[in-house]
Amino acid sequence: MADEYDATTLDGYIDDDLALIKNTNVWEEYKHGAHHNDDICYVYKTPDDPIWWIKLVAYIDDGSLANIDDLLDASLQQRHSEWHALYLDGRIVRKNDDGRSEICYFQYASPSILTSGRDMCYIKVRRNLDNGFILSYRSVDIPEAIDSSGKFVRATYKGAHLIETSKDAPGFLYTYLQYADPGGSIPKVLVNRPQCDIILNEIDGIRRALKNSIHSK
Repeated sequence: MADEYDATTLDGYIDDDLALIKNTNVWEEYKHGAHHNDDICYVYKTPDDPIWWIKLVAYIDDGSLANIDDLLDASLQQRHSEWHALYLDGRIVRKNDDGRSEICYFQYASPSILTSGRDMCYIKVRRNLDNGFILSYRSVDIPEAIDSSGKFVRATYKGAHLIETSKDAPGFLYTYLQYADPGGSIPKVLVNRPQCDIILNEIDGIRRALKNSIHSK
């Protein structure tokens, strides 16, 4: 793996994401889920940047830790379409030698007929926690993950999935952190609100997907 993705760098991604997730001073409650009112979307608007950070917090009481682990990590490529309605295609470009990170390339349909689909390439890194796990994501550009068809615009993405269980309750707390710049010519001030709706739909998709069987047994 390239020096720019050494262990210190990858741990820094995770530490930064955990710190931002837990920083209660910056987040503003923005929207609740249509089907689960306790699903809450928060936003963080940084100075001089039109793209919002978005945080979704939801409690899933009927899913196992093993299944969400399989859905988001071990079988991500195979099960992506189970929970992401805009997913089209993609692959795991390579698994890195550290045993906890991999390079992913995925393509997504546009939620609007007026704009092109998006693709993204990112490094995904994992840390096991005492009560769950976290997956952090950062966009990367590598020659093996470039679409030559011209159908997709490259998006820039960073964020995390944090899964936390409690010994006093079934299920787990699901937190999704996202910063997504769609690229292209779309005015950036117009992309934030649709992103909140997309990730609220994703959590509904995850609840449905957790009723399916684990792939990586």
